[in-house]
Amino acid sequence: MTSEIGWKAILFYLLYHLQGKLDHYSLMMLMTVVITSGFIQIGYILGQTALDKYVNAAIQIIDNEDQKLKKEIKSLKDKKND
Repeated sequence: MTSEIGWKAILFYLLYHLQGKLDHYSLMMLMTVVITSGFIQIGYILGQTALDKYVNAAIQIIDNEDQKLKKEIKSLKDKKND
């Protein structure tokens, strides 16, 4: 979110400062801002995806362990009642 506001503010500042006078240097600066912000956003999205996969894997492992423990407790209770 901060990066979104940041790159848009930089872009606005550059466009306001230039006011339509685009030379080679200014055009390269604008393109650099847009490309860099794109890479940062892609990295953020990929990081979130990896984190989601990790959390889901951890939840599945914990759920499987929970199922095994419940079965073991039930079997021990059944043995105790017999």
